[in-house]
Amino acid sequence: MNYGSDWPSTHITLLNRVRVPTDSEAWREFVRIYGPLIYNYCRKFRLNDCDSEDVCQEVFRQISTSLKSFEYNQKLGRFRSWLGTVTYHEICHFLKKNQRFKNQSGENGLQEFIYEQPGEIDAMWADEFCSHIYTTALENIRPGFDEKTWKAFEFTWVKDLPSQEVAMELDTDITWIYKAKCLVQKKLKEEIQRLSFDSVVFQK
Repeated sequence: MNYGSDWPSTHITLLNRVRVPTDSEAWREFVRIYGPLIYNYCRKFRLNDCDSEDVCQEVFRQISTSLKSFEYNQKLGRFRSWLGTVTYHEICHFLKKNQRFKNQSGENGLQEFIYEQPGEIDAMWADEFCSHIYTTALENIRPGFDEKTWKAFEFTWVKDLPSQEVAMELDTDITWIYKAKCLVQKKLKEEIQRLSFDSVVFQK
């Protein structure tokens, strides 16, 4: 799966909902979607489980405050970039406060790394974001399909096996394989758009 510049940012409807103080369900969904993403990103910077959870809580605290006055304008940038910036700065802030992250020479090598290579960090966050949304979408739609239909999609799309080979494996004709694959792809695209915004272009 390739994540190009046309990959979505986030679902504008959900963004609008989380700004409503009384919509607790929207906030729970927001945390459910983005919590694992932020946590895993923290872990990439070698933060332990407890510290990663602390950073997550602080990121969501800042988001909760900022979203009260947040106005979505795609021309000014994607939500995913804003979320990445908030997360990145909070990680920097955490590392600055803690002296445990030092290498043998006594220099904070990890902190120097994240400050001196912002371009690489941005790319890492974008890839992490897109991969997370894609995986979450797959998990969300899986219960809606029977085993045979899902295998047709998984074998041809995820594992990239030839359709003819999959048809033989599942003991069906190749036309059915194509239809099953397209059916799941359509639902996957819709779910990614639900979790995100913009239009999605699959590249295979």
